[in-house]
Amino acid sequence: MITKSSTKAFHVVAIGASAGGLESLTQLLSSLSENGRVAYVIAQHMAKDGHDELVLRLLNHKSRLKVIKARAGERLEPDRIYLIPSGFNGMVQEGFIQLFPPAPEHISSPSVNVLFVSLAKNMGDKAIGIVLSGAGSDGVAGCKAIKANGGLILVQDPQSAPYSGMPLAAMQSTAVDEVLEPEAIAHYLVTMFSTGPAALPRFAPSGSRLVANRHLPALLQNVFEATGIDFSSYKEETLLRRIDRRMTALKITSFEQYQAYIMQYPDELKTLRHLFLVSLSSFFRDSQAFAVLKKHLAETVGQKTPEETIRIWIPGCASGEECYTFAILLNEILGESFNRFKIRIIGSDLNPEALAIAHSGIYRQTAFKETEPQILARYFEAKGQHYQVTKPIREACEFIREDVVSVNAPENLDIVSCRNLLIYMKSNLQDQLFKKFHRALLPQGLLFIGQSENIGVLGNTLFVPLDHYHRLYRRK
Repeated sequence: MITKSSTKAFHVVAIGASAGGLESLTQLLSSLSENGRVAYVIAQHMAKDGHDELVLRLLNHKSRLKVIKARAGERLEPDRIYLIPSGFNGMVQEGFIQLFPPAPEHISSPSVNVLFVSLAKNMGDKAIGIVLSGAGSDGVAGCKAIKANGGLILVQDPQSAPYSGMPLAAMQSTAVDEVLEPEAIAHYLVTMFSTGPAALPRFAPSGSRLVANRHLPALLQNVFEATGIDFSSYKEETLLRRIDRRMTALKITSFEQYQAYIMQYPDELKTLRHLFLVSLSSFFRDSQAFAVLKKHLAETVGQKTPEETIRIWIPGCASGEECYTFAILLNEILGESFNRFKIRIIGSDLNPEALAIAHSGIYRQTAFKETEPQILARYFEAKGQHYQVTKPIREACEFIREDVVSVNAPENLDIVSCRNLLIYMKSNLQDQLFKKFHRALLPQGLLFIGQSENIGVLGNTLFVPLDHYHRLYRRK
């Protein structure tokens, strides 16, 4: 019989995913290979009758390792991938998989947190957690547990995830070691386990990363002088990950070499500006949160009379999808009265390429993953392989290139929606923005932030929650 001590002769990788997870899983599994030293357990959110056999067929079609449905009491074996069946939570205990009915408080199952926490307790520094595409924040507690017990956390790059909520929430936990695309995560694991047992890496920052950390302030000053954008209050880990990816793309192996490259090609500082700016958006992103928002937006609009102004500000609007989403929501609420109100939806961002898309109102099909078919038919016109927002909705929105940190906020706002921008900023800058949003909002105005973000101690003195889970607040 396998024992806890013998289980620790190999690593266990727990993979958590939700919406969009099958796409990310197939990309990851197709790049893994046998090494005799890793077992894999997948917690993919599914409905209670989640068609396990279909999911297994889809994954086995792409995976180079055998994917099997996990059974209660089954012993873990290296080079096997175990899929926790729908309707159950899964745990790793003493080298065996155990299955349990989900607790009432677990909204989604199989729970990523339950799996990750059990792995942290049983595998210690031989636990590896991977968070892939998904809405919500399942996995955050599990990431912290694995990290606290000496394990490793890898997260899908939000910009490559069909749904970025879970990756962003994991990143907010500060327990993440690497942020990579699914194929790159597989390559990371293959490289990690390609050497002899004595050479297994301890998860410490590379020498290059330590050098980069020392020289980051000077580099950010150079970026500021070249572009006028100050990134000094952005989280260092986020910036360093983007620098790492840029160095990899350039096939540069040390930060010193990269500094020399910048000296030779000064326009690289503008490239860094582009990489540092996060331009990630889609229509009705986190659709459940927008369903909650719609109810409170209707109450706000219901207190106004025709000819009055409805003012909404969306700082960090990226390519404009959220601005148009608000205009569509207002049209759905107001119906034929839509044109009788003065509607001003202001989107601001620093990325000129993203703003160019916003101005055009033309989007690829990938922007509509959470858009209902009737909304797509009513408010968009087909343009070949793309869709364009209809003219009345476009005319309700305007887009400005400006920095949310340095600009004076618009006044007398009914709503500020700043979603998945605050997550990249240090707490002092977040507090500065919460003060700015509070001043800009009308009494009873609404603040809408990303599900992976928190308003903190200061924010709680300025805003009262209307729906804490979906991060909707009212101005105090």
